[in-house]
Amino acid sequence: MAAVDCCKRSKIYGSKPTNHVTNRSRKRDDVDGVYAWIIVLISLLGHLLIFGVIYSSGVFYDIFSEMFVEASSIISLIAILSTTFTFGFCPIPGVLMNKYGQRMITVIGGVLAATGLILSAFATNTYYLAATFGIIAGVGFGTAFLAVLSIVPLYFNKYRSLAIGVAVSGVGLGTFIYPPIIRSLVHSFGNRGTLLITGGVTLNLCVCGALMRPPRRQRISGSEDQYPEKGDRAKSEPSTSPLHSRSRYQCLSLLNLYMFKDVGFLVLCVNSFFASFGLNIVYVHLVAYSVTKDINKDAAAMAISAVGIANFVARPLFGLFGNLRRGPVMLYALSYSLCGLVVVCIPLMEHFISIMITSAAFGFLSASAGPLLPLIITDFLSVELLPSAFGYLMTCGSIGSLLGPPSAGLLLDVLQRYPPSFYLGGATLWLSGMIMFLTCFIRQRSPDVVLDEII
Repeated sequence: MAAVDCCKRSKIYGSKPTNHVTNRSRKRDDVDGVYAWIIVLISLLGHLLIFGVIYSSGVFYDIFSEMFVEASSIISLIAILSTTFTFGFCPIPGVLMNKYGQRMITVIGGVLAATGLILSAFATNTYYLAATFGIIAGVGFGTAFLAVLSIVPLYFNKYRSLAIGVAVSGVGLGTFIYPPIIRSLVHSFGNRGTLLITGGVTLNLCVCGALMRPPRRQRISGSEDQYPEKGDRAKSEPSTSPLHSRSRYQCLSLLNLYMFKDVGFLVLCVNSFFASFGLNIVYVHLVAYSVTKDINKDAAAMAISAVGIANFVARPLFGLFGNLRRGPVMLYALSYSLCGLVVVCIPLMEHFISIMITSAAFGFLSASAGPLLPLIITDFLSVELLPSAFGYLMTCGSIGSLLGPPSAGLLLDVLQRYPPSFYLGGATLWLSGMIMFLTCFIRQRSPDVVLDEII
C-alpha cells in the first residue's frame, strides 16, 4: 500500500518514487541557484520600469502643465496621487499574492499600469488625467511593485541580502535614465505620444511576470508554513463561541492582521510614515529650490539624476552589509538619521556643485530602505509574511507621501522661504531613524515581545 501511495505521489509531481536526490537537486537549482539570479535580474528590470515612471514626476509635471492650463497645485496633486496609490494599494495584492502568486499579480499590475498611461494620452481634462495617470496607473504600479520585490527572498537563503540589494537597485537606475529619455521622446513625439510610448514600454512588466515562476520547493511543499501555528494564535483569542472564534481566525489569516501584535512591526509602520513624509518633500521641492539659486531648469533637473545614480550604487552595498549581525536594523536606523541631517543642510548649499553633492548624499543614504526593509521584516516576522507586511508598511508610507509635500508647500506659501520646508523634511527623516534605534533596544531586551505583553 505504501508503494502505491509513493507511485501516486510520483505521478503528481512528475518524479520517480525514489526521489531524494532529485528533490535535493531541485532545491539546489532554485534556491541560491542559477535561476535565482535570473529572478534578481527580472526584479531589477521590474523596479526600473515602475520607479522610472513614478520618480519622474517632475518631468511629467511639465508635460501635464503643457497639456492643460491649470493651477500648479492641481497638476502636482496628480503626481502625488500616482505615488500615493502606488504605495497605498500594496496590502491588497499582498493578500491576493498568498493565493495567486507573484506571477499573476505582476502581469495584472503591468496591464493596469500600461492601460493608465496609454489612456492618459487621450486625456481631455485634469480629472480624466487624475483617474488614469493618478489612480489606474498608480494602482497598477503598486500591484506589480510588491510582487517583483517579494519574489526575490523566496529564491535565496545564503545570499538573500545581496540579492535584494541588487534587485532594488533598479529603482535608482530607473530614476537616473528615465528623465532624459522622456525629455527626448517629448521632443520627437510630443506630450501625448510620449505617454503612449511609455505605456507600451510599461507592458514589459507582463514579460517580467511571465518569467517569475515560484521556486520548485514552494510548489511542492505548498503554503503550510505561511501562517503561524494554530495553537500559537489560539493563545491570543478570547474564549467565545466556536462560530465567532472561527470567523475571527479566518479574518486574521486572510489579512494577516496578527502581525500588528509585534511591537517591532508597529514601530516599522511609524518609521515608514515619517520616512516617506520627509523623502517626498525632497523629491518634489529639490528642483524648484535649485532654480531659486539661479540654476537653469535643465541643470536643476540633474539633481534628481544625481539622487538616482547614487541610489543605484548604494543599494547593492547596503544589501551586502545587511548580512552582518544586527546589521539590517542598525544600518537602516543610522542611514536615515544621517539622511535627515543631510536634508537639513540642503538650504545651506548655494552653488550647483554643492547641491549636486548633497543630492547624491541624500540618494545614497535613502537607498538603505530598499534592500534592508525586506530583511528587517523577515527578521521580525517571517519570509512568508513579507508580501502582506510590506504592503501594510507601504500604506503607512503612502499617507506620509500624501501629507509631506503639501505641508512643505504650505510652509513655503506662508513664510516665502524654502529652508523651513527642508528643515521639516530633515527632521522627519531624522526622527524615522531614531525610532528604529528604539526598536533595537526593545528587541535586545525581549526579542519575541508582542503587544499583549506590554498591555
